[in-house]
Formats: sequence, structure tokens, C-alpha cells
Amino acid sequence: MTKPPRDISWQFIDEIDNLPDGWPNGGAPELNVGILLWPEFPLMSLAGLLDALRHAADMGDNSQQVRCSWTIMSHDPGLRVASSSGITIQPDCGFLPPETFDYVVVIGGLLRSLHAGSPPGREYLRGAYAAGVPVAGVCTGSFVLAEEGLMAGRRASLHPFHIADFRARFPGVYAETGSDFIDDRGVLTCPGGISTIGLASELIRRHCGPDRATKAIHQMAVPNRIDAAPVSVSRALGFTRVADGRLRRAVFLIEQSLVRPVSTEWLAGQVNISARQLTRLFRQEFDQTPGEFIRAARLKYGRWLLKNSAESVTEIALRTGFSDCAHFIRAFRQQYQCTPGDYRASREPVSEGCRAETVCPAPPSSSPA
Repeated sequence: MTKPPRDISWQFIDEIDNLPDGWPNGGAPELNVGILLWPEFPLMSLAGLLDALRHAADMGDNSQQVRCSWTIMSHDPGLRVASSSGITIQPDCGFLPPETFDYVVVIGGLLRSLHAGSPPGREYLRGAYAAGVPVAGVCTGSFVLAEEGLMAGRRASLHPFHIADFRARFPGVYAETGSDFIDDRGVLTCPGGISTIGLASELIRRHCGPDRATKAIHQMAVPNRIDAAPVSVSRALGFTRVADGRLRRAVFLIEQSLVRPVSTEWLAGQVNISARQLTRLFRQEFDQTPGEFIRAARLKYGRWLLKNSAESVTEIALRTGFSDCAHFIRAFRQQYQCTPGDYRASREPVSEGCRAETVCPAPPSSSPA
């Protein structure tokens, strides 16, 4: 029998801090984040990130960088950075080797100040990306990453206030709203504001475990009831419009895995239920099986790629998890009453339909059937 959800209390937080495992990772921080601040950055984005890390980092409320650490860097650490409110922040140090960190985060500022970011800071971001260190753009930090060519062919999570500007400037990036963050192959984007807490809690969960993430969320007084907040605030606790926590987690995994094959069995294993139980949850909530839900999400992404990339239909088919071009074309036609080739040629909304047929190129004779 599934245990009922436990209310989070201060006693529970004390229990988390006194788990018998001790400090893992030989005493070194399990999560190390480097931060770059752009001129006129929003304080809330920085505070949401740092306070989540701070509460997860040690026992109690002692603000010691034990399990998590963070460093604010600049090409000139003696130069304070002004936030959008006018409050200034002193960087901790100059640029450290990107490999020092698990993530390098750039918090962007007002659009009018994007050009004022330092060239050494841009070079540092490119170097971190080249070194294989995950990079994250918070608020208009996504603009900075896109300007440096790090977002090409990827998805980005934007604030509704900025999405029109972003799409106009970077048509080759699949921009969307409604997510606390998106992690697309090591490039993370977050719209900022309270969503920064959601991003931070997910990084904490990945590196320090769900107990640390839960502690951070509770210490910051983030509501832990689905009806207590109108927006999604934490991936650690899974706040979304879907009430069932297992289903929320499954949908999140699908959203983060559009370019990789995902099976119902794998999803079920990730949320600790059977494939049959997961299918029942999807039917109750979406009137779809998990497979149908996954296919619809991939077709939507494939539709965007048709309009916003130069990839061939075959490349898009494989990239969105279809076994071959013909399978993608059949599924696309069934969903949108239009073939991928004609949709791309029409450049019109798919709901209007298109008429002609597109023939999928035959595979080489040496390819397996």
C-alpha cells in the first residue's frame, strides 16, 4: 500500500539534517555553481538561486558552503555589478577554470543592457561550453547564450514578457513559456523570478538528493500544496497543473527527453510504478496512453523544426525519436492532416492543412529493413 504523503515540518527538516549517511563525496561539495552577472540583472533570480543552494548546503541554517558551493565571478572582481534595482553586488573573484564547476550560470539583465556584458564574460561562457561544462541562462541569460551561438537547435524556456523579442532575434531556437526551466543537452534556460527556485531545486536534487532539495524548498517557505500557488515553483516537489506527483514527474521526463527514445516501461520505472499503472494515470488525466502523449510532444517539436531549421525530414524524424522517415511522415499526416514536406513548403499554420503528398526518400539498399 502506498504511504500517504507526509506533511513537511520543522521536525522533518531536523531529521533530514541528521541522516546517518554523513557528508558524502569525501567532504567536498556535491554541487558547485559558478555565476556571472550581467548589468542590470534581477536580484530575485540571484537570490532564488543562492538561497536554495544555501539552505541545501549544510545542517540547520548556518550558511556554510558544505554540500553546495557557489562563486560569483567577473573579469574585474573589484568592479561591483549593478542590479536592475540599483543595488550592487561585489564579485567573489576573477574567472576560475570552468571545470571547477558543475554548472556555469549567467543571469542576464534588462534587454537594454545585454550589449554591456563584458567580452571576457562571453568568452568564458563559450569556453565552459567547449569544455563540456553545462551552462545555464537565467532570465535574459538565455539571450546571452543564444548570442554566443550556444542555443542553436535547442529548446529554451522564456518569460512571456521576453519571448517575442527572443523569437525575433533567434528564430533558430525553439522558445516556449510555461516551464520553470529546460535542460536541452547540457544547456539550461530558466525564465527567472520564482522559477529560479525550481531550477535550483532540480540541480540540488540531481547532485545532493531529494532530501536536500526538499529542505531548501521548505526553508524558503515555498508552498508545498498544489493549490497554494498559482505557478509552478519547484521541480523538487513537482508543482504543475497535474495533481498526481508520479504523473508530474513522468511528464517532466518526457519534456526533457524529446530527442531521446522513451518507453512506457522506462518512465514507469523512473516513477516507481508499473507500466499498467502509468498508462491508467495518463488515460485518466490526458485521455491518452503514455506512448500517444510522447508521440504528440515529439510531433509538435518536429513541426517546429520543419519551420525553423534546415534539417531534412529524415534528420528531424530521427532526432525526434521516430524509427525512420516514413514512420514520421505517417504520424505527422495523421496528427496534422498534412505531410512534413508540404507543411515546410507552405509556411502556413498547420491547422489550415495542406494537400500534396511528400514521398520519403528510399533508404540505401544496404540499410536494414
